[in-house]
Amino acid sequence: MPSQTFLNLPEEKKQRIFEAIYAELQRVSFPEMSINRVIKTAGIPRGSFYQYFENKDDAFDFFVTESFRKIKDCIMEKISKAHCDIFELAERIFCEMVKADSKKYTQETVSHILPYINSKKIVPFSTVVANMDYKDKIEACSALGIGNLKIKNEQELMDIIDIIEALFQMFFPKIISGKNNGEELIEDFRRKLNIIKKAAEGEVA
Repeated sequence: MPSQTFLNLPEEKKQRIFEAIYAELQRVSFPEMSINRVIKTAGIPRGSFYQYFENKDDAFDFFVTESFRKIKDCIMEKISKAHCDIFELAERIFCEMVKADSKKYTQETVSHILPYINSKKIVPFSTVVANMDYKDKIEACSALGIGNLKIKNEQELMDIIDIIEALFQMFFPKIISGKNNGEELIEDFRRKLNIIKKAAEGEVA
């Protein structure tokens, strides 16, 4: 993980380093990632890089963790503004991902990043919800229409969120590969999500 020195940097500089790492990973896969190119693109001295990160692996871990944090922050923002249940929100977010991001990435870029991600270091979204303050958790659950679900306790709520997140993870490579028909992806996602919804609402024996 980044050093405290890095964490104390202005947000603009941290974002610049994040973008520099991403630019390099668009060019080559993680094993070939050049620290020299990263520091040149970011406009920082080589010595500063090693004040921020222990090595290239540490910088890559930062990039992956920060990428998922940005995604979760975006989801939390949407939750706070949502006037729908968790399943409607999941479908809306998925549709946005398909329409906005399918042409942003290439299969080559995906292959430069995904095979080297240590999934054990990625904090599940359900854990983010579980670690909220009680007030924030209640507000989030209320915004997502949790009262309509046939759940017995908080753990079952976390399990439902985990399952929906797993569904996103299954579709994510298909979205960013750009090789799949967007409308067909949405329909496939909607069908699988509806099965989860029926089970959560007690409609499936």
